[in-house]
Amino acid sequence: MPDGLGTQLLCEVSIELAADAPLAIGQSPWRNRRVSDIAGGRFEGPGLSGRVRASGADWSEGGRAADGGIATALDVRSLWETDDGALIYVTYQGRLVVPAAVADTFRDPARIDGMDPADYYFRICPLFETSAERYAWLNEIVAVGSGRRTRAGVVYRIFRLL
Repeated sequence: MPDGLGTQLLCEVSIELAADAPLAIGQSPWRNRRVSDIAGGRFEGPGLSGRVRASGADWSEGGRAADGGIATALDVRSLWETDDGALIYVTYQGRLVVPAAVADTFRDPARIDGMDPADYYFRICPLFETSAERYAWLNEIVAVGSGRRTRAGVVYRIFRLL
């Protein structure tokens, strides 16, 4: 990468969404808002593992991709708890763009697990905040992630930018 930028795997996180997700608020004068409550999950990585607490949500905005497919702006706030008890506030924004040609498959829970994540664009930019000294390094990094949708929610591979 230019200017010495590189990446290092931080973790993989599996986030389960509430059974009634998403809750469609609908089209207001400003946006088409949906809320997907987080039901839980798990994260694992080199030196970082624990559970995703059921205390956050994705306040996404839905739209239409250039080809008529799905375009979603993500806005997630979540709370992670490490296996050794530290709390980490994790926020991220991102983009999910599903081409019209695969939108029906993407919307179908019975077929989503077999869908190739290369068929759609799902990227996030997480930021971390914690008061735990052993994880203070998280406060000082920028990360990026690549996602895939599952029947139960989403899975992200998150990388620390070096």
